[in-house]
Parts: sequence; structure tokens; C-alpha cells
Amino acid sequence: MAVPRPSLTTACVVIMMLSIASCGGSDGDTGAAAAKPAASSASAAPASPAGHQGEAASKSLKQVESDLRFATAPHGDLHVQERPPGACILHATVPTAKVLGSTAMTEVVARLRSHGWTPNGPVEQVSDNEDDGNLTRVTSGDWDVTLGAAPIPPELKEAYAPDQGAIVISALWPCKGSSSALPSPTARP
Repeated sequence: MAVPRPSLTTACVVIMMLSIASCGGSDGDTGAAAAKPAASSASAAPASPAGHQGEAASKSLKQVESDLRFATAPHGDLHVQERPPGACILHATVPTAKVLGSTAMTEVVARLRSHGWTPNGPVEQVSDNEDDGNLTRVTSGDWDVTLGAAPIPPELKEAYAPDQGAIVISALWPCKGSSSALPSPTARP
């Protein structure tokens, strides 16, 4: 019987956010991370083909989860955290054998692009050491997804062995004041 693992999402999100804060990262960042060249021009390319525009506006929660599973499948299984009622955020992780570099994360973004997602800039490293991880954002309709690759925090290494890294995902959509306004996992608008 499998022993439940501690929350990797929470630990990795905290580590990634601390890394961003310590580097002064933000949408308007002009620091070292923003100055690094993109690993691939595909991650910073303009919006998806017009055929995907209508699809983007109508994605349900189930479709977003499916897109995330597809994009991260080469690296492991997507684990979605239970979403509290009324929450306008989805957290998920993909434990990985090692911390993914910018090239691997650019490939994840390319797979999302093939499903109608638009990159919001290049994949950026959180420090000069690629083993510290990287971050990127993609959007589709009202959805805004942040993806990051990070090392497993030291306090969770034993629980996640032999995995050394993880893709950490936060998907946001606009809150409209009530849980009934949230995207349904099964219904299409």
C-alpha cells in the first residue's frame, strides 16, 4: 500500500516564489532572468493559430486538466490537488526524475501551444544555476497558468525518492463571486 506523500505543491510553490522574490522577478523584471535569451523562439512566439481562438475561450476545468496532462506526460504523472469549494485556483505537480531544464520546459510549453495555449514570454531560469529551476506562464481564454520546474525540497526528498525534481502548476481563472460561476469539470459553456 502506498504511503501518502506530503504536499509537494505547497513546498515547491513556496520555494519558487522565494526564488522569484530574491531575484526581484515580476512581469516587468529587467534583471538577469529577463535578460537571458529564450531557449527556443517557439516559447515566445505569438498567439496560436486562429482556429484555436474560439476553443481557448470555452475551455472547461476538465479540458485544462487534460491539456496539462498531455503537456507534462513525457515527464511523469500529473497529480491534481483537491480544490476547495469556491476556489479559483487549481494546483498540480508532476514529480520528475531530475529538475527539468529550460529546454524540457520549452517542450512542455510547445505541447500546450498545440492545444491552443499562448506563452506569456520565454521560460526563465530562477538563477544562474539551471538546477535551481525555471518558470513560465501560458494563457488560454480566461485561464492563466504558471508552470515551474524546481528541485524537491530537502524536507520532502525521502518521501519523493527517487524523484529529484517536480513540475509545479498553478492554474487561475477569474472568480465571479460564487462557486456556481467556476468552470465545471464536465460541462462545456
